[in-house]
Amino acid sequence: MYEGLRTVHDDNYVDRLSHYYTVIFLLFMQITVVTNEYVGDPIHCFCPTEFTENEVDYTNYLCWVANTYHIPFSKPVPANYEVRRTDEITYYQWVPLILLLMAFLFKLPRNMWKYFAYTHSGIGLKKMLDLTKMSQNDPPEERDKKLNTVAKFIDMWMRTVSHHRGGCFPNQRSKVVGFFGIGVGRHHGNYLVFLCLFTKLLFLLNAIGQLFFLNEFLGSDKFYIYGYEVIQSILTENDWSRTQRFPRVTLCDFDLRQMTNVQRWTLQCVLPVNLYNEKFFIFLWFWITIVAVLTLFNVLYSVLLITVPNNNKSFIKKYLKIIGAYDRENKDIFTQKLTKSFVDKYLRLDGIFLLKLITANSNSVMATDIVRKLFDIYRKREFHMETNGVAHTIHDQGVPEARHHVTPVRDRTVHLREMDLPRSYKESLV
Repeated sequence: MYEGLRTVHDDNYVDRLSHYYTVIFLLFMQITVVTNEYVGDPIHCFCPTEFTENEVDYTNYLCWVANTYHIPFSKPVPANYEVRRTDEITYYQWVPLILLLMAFLFKLPRNMWKYFAYTHSGIGLKKMLDLTKMSQNDPPEERDKKLNTVAKFIDMWMRTVSHHRGGCFPNQRSKVVGFFGIGVGRHHGNYLVFLCLFTKLLFLLNAIGQLFFLNEFLGSDKFYIYGYEVIQSILTENDWSRTQRFPRVTLCDFDLRQMTNVQRWTLQCVLPVNLYNEKFFIFLWFWITIVAVLTLFNVLYSVLLITVPNNNKSFIKKYLKIIGAYDRENKDIFTQKLTKSFVDKYLRLDGIFLLKLITANSNSVMATDIVRKLFDIYRKREFHMETNGVAHTIHDQGVPEARHHVTPVRDRTVHLREMDLPRSYKESLV
């Protein structure tokens, strides 16, 4: 499958448990059941000896299509035909289609993520990750050229994020966001992050909902605790396969017209297909339960990453320390404000999320180079804005030269000395 041949990943292993490995298992299960139903003999009914071969085949086909019902051998068969139908088994003909539907539902959140993240985020996410990963093995000059392209494209993407809204009632929506202090979308630099969180939440709701869906489909009582019943049977040394959920011996009522009279028959049938269904569905119960639990922790972990700002800042500051642009011991106000502005106002959540994906798909060296290039672009632009575009020089002490700069906000002269600027910025001016 294509998903297993991907060169880059914008998800984690827990996500792939839902949209990839679970889908593979469901398709394998579907092929096995279909093979058994349409290639083998899914049902065998114990017919009277007077039945001809054609009548036996007819009986098997009819009982398979018309549903059977299960009554334990410890109970008598009710004389009322309507009472018998209360224990009717209706699921086994539809198992292949239901498995396809389940596979589709497990794959749906992933397809939604690809559609909205790849076409509506404003950045070619997959192409960006592919370009970064493929440039790892390039010569230094070629790699630097590609990373410059990546950095410029990310910078353009970051700068196009604006709080100005379009569409219906833009002013009213902006006021609502401002009142509650919470905004979601490209205008707030968190589109990809919250889309990723929403996708993980869909994985969780899908896994939990599938257990209740199977309960309704199988027509059994509390299928969502089926696994607990199996574990309890094993611990008490009972035969867990002797269950009414997947009976192998059932009864079938049908009318057989012979000349001018109609005779009703009640035959005992065996369902070999339930031998597979029983094993598949018990494994599926444990699998979906494990996936649901892991996905729950995955959602909580994602929420924690979003709500704890220090985590994102620490991730970026780690690379800023490597390139010498940030020093925790440095009390310089300019450096502290520039670093904080770079993380909070420039990269924001989406930029940090993208850099994390780049790190996960390539290595820390590639991420360090991209952060260096982005920080240089941002630093030069911010310093140009602070000086209002006026030329400037750096001096050691004493009276500054005439090319000092004026801060537009306070309209006063500010003397720049060498000690006031970070080392990395001074090196960029050389």
